[in-house]
Amino acid sequence: MPPRNHKPWSTAQWAASAVLCLSPLGVAAQTSTGAESQRNTTGDDSVVALPGLTVNAEAGAANGLESLETPALGVAIEAEQIEATNTINTEDAIRYAPNLIVRKRYIGDANSTLSFRNTHTTQTPRALVTVDGFLISDFLGAGFDTAPKWAVLGPSDIGRAEIIYGPTSARYAGNSLGGVLRLETRDITERKLRVNVQSFAQDYDYYDTSEDLLGYAVDTQIETPVGDDGGVALAYRHFSNEGQPQQWRTAASGSPFADQATVDNELGFPLRIAAQDSVVDSTEDQFRLRGEIGLDDNWRLRGLGALLIDQEERLNPESFLVDGAGDSTFVGISGVQRYTSESTELLAGVGLAGRLAGWDTDITVSRFETLDDRARQSDAADIDTGIIPRTGLVTDNDSSWNNAGVTGERGFGDHAIATGLSYRNYKGSSRTRTTDDFLAATNLSGRNASGGETRLLGAFVEDAWALAERFTLTLGLRYEQWRASDGFLVDDDNDVTYPTRRRDAWSPKAALTFTPDADTEIVFSAAKATRFPTIGELYQADLIAFGPNVGTLDLNGFNPDLEPERGVDLQLTGTRRFGNVAVTLSGYRQMVKDTLFSQSLIVPDAASGDPTTQSLVTNIDEVESWGADLIVAANDVFIPGLGLDANLSWNDTKISENALNPELKGNRFPRVPEWRANVSARYAVSPKLDLATHFRYQSTPERNLENDSSSRCETYFCVSSFHFVDMKATVHLDSVDLDFGVDNVFNEKAFVFHPYPGRTFVAGLRYRGDF
Repeated sequence: MPPRNHKPWSTAQWAASAVLCLSPLGVAAQTSTGAESQRNTTGDDSVVALPGLTVNAEAGAANGLESLETPALGVAIEAEQIEATNTINTEDAIRYAPNLIVRKRYIGDANSTLSFRNTHTTQTPRALVTVDGFLISDFLGAGFDTAPKWAVLGPSDIGRAEIIYGPTSARYAGNSLGGVLRLETRDITERKLRVNVQSFAQDYDYYDTSEDLLGYAVDTQIETPVGDDGGVALAYRHFSNEGQPQQWRTAASGSPFADQATVDNELGFPLRIAAQDSVVDSTEDQFRLRGEIGLDDNWRLRGLGALLIDQEERLNPESFLVDGAGDSTFVGISGVQRYTSESTELLAGVGLAGRLAGWDTDITVSRFETLDDRARQSDAADIDTGIIPRTGLVTDNDSSWNNAGVTGERGFGDHAIATGLSYRNYKGSSRTRTTDDFLAATNLSGRNASGGETRLLGAFVEDAWALAERFTLTLGLRYEQWRASDGFLVDDDNDVTYPTRRRDAWSPKAALTFTPDADTEIVFSAAKATRFPTIGELYQADLIAFGPNVGTLDLNGFNPDLEPERGVDLQLTGTRRFGNVAVTLSGYRQMVKDTLFSQSLIVPDAASGDPTTQSLVTNIDEVESWGADLIVAANDVFIPGLGLDANLSWNDTKISENALNPELKGNRFPRVPEWRANVSARYAVSPKLDLATHFRYQSTPERNLENDSSSRCETYFCVSSFHFVDMKATVHLDSVDLDFGVDNVFNEKAFVFHPYPGRTFVAGLRYRGDF
């Protein structure tokens, strides 16, 4: 038997983690102490702003229209919590937030998708992510390769992260069906040179894999104030890392050397583990320019620019088998390939905020463009000879999106009105060709291509109405008009184009906020949202993989007439402050009709008409979710200087109707765990030393729609539970901070099909000096 990737935690491990998370000597960095630090800097006592986690209170006044967030559940990750985390990539900043997960397979993973509450890790169009108001969500498709463009920021740029759960604000498009993440950059207040250096090391062992993996990052930033309250920063970051192998390969039963393979029976059938994919070598060069400048007493200009140059290589797979001569061999092993990719991407965004005719106005315009994106992979190794051929595929992607919006806010007596217009346009195409040398990309020959364009126009109005001293009613309405055009599929024998489609939708929102006293808030919200299909869901060029028509364009592999998802979201949230502690309990029910998701169906073959099993994106008639979140944020708890954030979440998401495959009715939706929990503790031991300890947990979710018993397991190929403990210490030495951290302290093996990282050591030096 192979080593199990995960075993139930022993009593000793649970006790050790509890001690680490709760003992004053093992908890972490709260730099601001005292009761005054509980309050929001605006002076509005209705916002509970405890260290690390800000929980909405009196949301209608403080959080509903002032910054156009939401009257329902929202939290914020403050600078103190980000600094207490081993933040190597931007997405690490939200690692311990309630009821969400970033599917980050290794340090530097460009496919780190974001999932809120009840969404699968491929349902990326349900997570709307912005940086200073500029859209970085990749809504070109719905899959593992459409993660937000996290790399437009360096970790040192982040000042705060705000998270909204569900489509409760009329400001945001239907892509807020899962939630919204708003990243805000750090203010530039001093003339400084910042140099951040990090190194990380992982020793990964599983099956016969044994790899010592190293990485580093160097981030240099020059920033200078401009005017009385503005500033500009210019930065360059180089990042390099070796990620653990992401898949293992199996030997066919009866093949010459299959008896040497490690047999894993965890799935209920034998996996003969015979080889590992290559270590992932990833590098990135990141050029960033950001700033905010006061034009006069009224108007402020902000901007963000980022140029990203990425490369990833997986060129050295390793076999665990040897032939008669004692040499390693891939004979009998299926799926072994080599892979490399390069991309150059650009983000440019400009915003203007000020007062116009009595309205607080904000205008944003941004564009994200792929300047170059090429992926190259070899054909699979010949199972008879074990040779990995030079022949393969070359895929070129061309994509861009534009985003523009204008909002205005103004008070009229007991009413606070917000209104706005938005425009969004996504274009994307992908072309795959065969080659006789995948590295040199020579003798390219057409294979298939697909692409299209979507456009979304939006308008909204929202009114926070102070009904009485303790009641605020927030009403909102959003209108959206969607268009899909220029859809096409091409191969050697087919050139198919699709007509333009147009749809529109009205999305009402409502929330009633009750504040019985200064320390308590209760909010009930109801919201409707419509999420329209993406280019990747509508037009997917792929080839038939089996049967008499293998290798031809699969015209049954997609549906260009997909319906949009239509969700109704109900939330009831209560927050109570007890001195230095804020407790929030929130429950939600969300029902989504015509859920867009891939499922296996029996359909007629495109050419022969014979029945064949096909996996394609469809509309599932209805998916229903129930859930609850308990969130605790505390400052100076137990002892002065000790901050604690904790959250526990329960989700129950099931298919309630599915006419295309009625047998799936009642099944749990995959990759949505029933339980999630996080604990973050920070302790300022002295002005020179901060300590932090964090705990992350999720229960084992279903792996697929069928809820097969073999899909719930704790090994490679499955989506497992995890119990991760992370630690960090920071030493402050005048203008230098020294960071020492460990992620996954107990070296737990956990999987999201691919393996999560094992125990990883992180060391950093942060310098801030005048120039």
